[in-house]
Amino acid sequence: MAAWATCALCALIIIKPQEFVPALGAVPVLHVMLAITVACIIVDVRRRCIALTIAPQTRYAIWFMLWALMTTALKSPHVFGERALALLPTACVMLALAFGCASSRGLQIFVLTLVGCAVLVTAVALKQAYAPLECMKIDPTAASGENLVPDGRPCEFHYDCRRDAPDPYAEYRCERPGPFATTTISSRVRYRGTLMDPNDLSLMAGMTIPFVLTLTGRHRRRAHASAGMRHAPALQHAPCWDAAAMGHSTPVSWVAATFRAVFATANLAGIGTMIVFARSRMGLLVYLVIISLCVIQRHGLKGLFVAGFVGTPMLMFGGRDGDEADSSTDARVDLLHEGFDMIQRTMGIGVGMGQFTDEAVGAQTAHNAYLLAAAETGVVGASLFALLLYASLKVSFKIWRAGYNVDVTVSRFAPAVFVSLCGALVGIFFLSWSYKDVLYIVLGASMALYGAARAQDPRVSIRLSAKEIAVVCCAMFALLAALNISLRLRG
Repeated sequence: MAAWATCALCALIIIKPQEFVPALGAVPVLHVMLAITVACIIVDVRRRCIALTIAPQTRYAIWFMLWALMTTALKSPHVFGERALALLPTACVMLALAFGCASSRGLQIFVLTLVGCAVLVTAVALKQAYAPLECMKIDPTAASGENLVPDGRPCEFHYDCRRDAPDPYAEYRCERPGPFATTTISSRVRYRGTLMDPNDLSLMAGMTIPFVLTLTGRHRRRAHASAGMRHAPALQHAPCWDAAAMGHSTPVSWVAATFRAVFATANLAGIGTMIVFARSRMGLLVYLVIISLCVIQRHGLKGLFVAGFVGTPMLMFGGRDGDEADSSTDARVDLLHEGFDMIQRTMGIGVGMGQFTDEAVGAQTAHNAYLLAAAETGVVGASLFALLLYASLKVSFKIWRAGYNVDVTVSRFAPAVFVSLCGALVGIFFLSWSYKDVLYIVLGASMALYGAARAQDPRVSIRLSAKEIAVVCCAMFALLAALNISLRLRG
């Protein structure tokens, strides 16, 4: 029960139905769903359906969020309440996943929910891409300035919308409408809410690819030696579809294998096509990284040739170039410079959570989660953020490779969580995802994976040593130093 409620909360955060369903607009659906989720977790704990297991990365997540709020209270106390309320849903959904989905059944429900959300937002974006162009009025009340309202007039260029405009004082754009009151932006497909930016949409969809392959792939077992274990669970190769999956003895099995292969192929093709229409250079990079890791899991380094066939056409037709791309790059470089200035100006304390936009000259965010964490929460906050990411990677990798006595569901989803997080670590280098709810949903899945594994095998105990903590913190500072040096050499 807790798993279903938790996954419904995740879907509510990603899909945002309250933004396009008028009946839900007047109801605090997020708070109601959050209360229901907490109640379901309490009931399941009392019924001993789940155990409240604290994953090692949980403490770093909580410490990072508390430090971010403490920095805000110190540097910008006038916005402390606003920032705390903004961070609360992210923290709650992460902890709800950590406890509510800490079982094999809960992991299955979570993966189905996440893949379902990705399929929906990808389908919406692809529908946008092929919709006819219409004139759209820019909503002046929108905080982001990116909410567009179609008025039904066809167009080909932006200046077509200025002719016979219903409101001569309004600004108009020529864009493509989509389902759920969505629209393109600068001809780039997107969703709405937390995925309103085409880059955010591309990264979210790309992070679900390992879960799609896990759901649809046929898993072969191989022996794995484990000290002190009489019946070691067989670790499996990466989820994949192949000709062997068709070699079942019954027609029903053959049809099921065919359906899985078709769904996986269509999903990967749909996400890749959507990223091309989103013209996201970061999305292309993450897509190729994740595909390459999945292929390497299955076929080793020789599988990179397969990834090359997939990546070549995407690199040819995707991304942006010309003056628009150069302008975007220059703007991001200026923001990175401002981020390092904030670190120096505050003596490594940070300007406070959510204050980068207010401090930056262009009123934009950093477009780099690592620098954003350092600029807003200081040296301590950046270290905690790095430890959170590393601990989440280590948990999923150890459960995947250490040979614990866990069932097939846990052993299947561990590599999927690991690969998804690897893609996220690449993507957030170009996006301001330090507090992004989608990132913390996958981090919560890593926490749930730990709880599910420990419930099945009490020997599961993963901690970070003092040496690991020191290395991770030094690596974070080295990354920021290298970025700073490259910026100085560039400019």
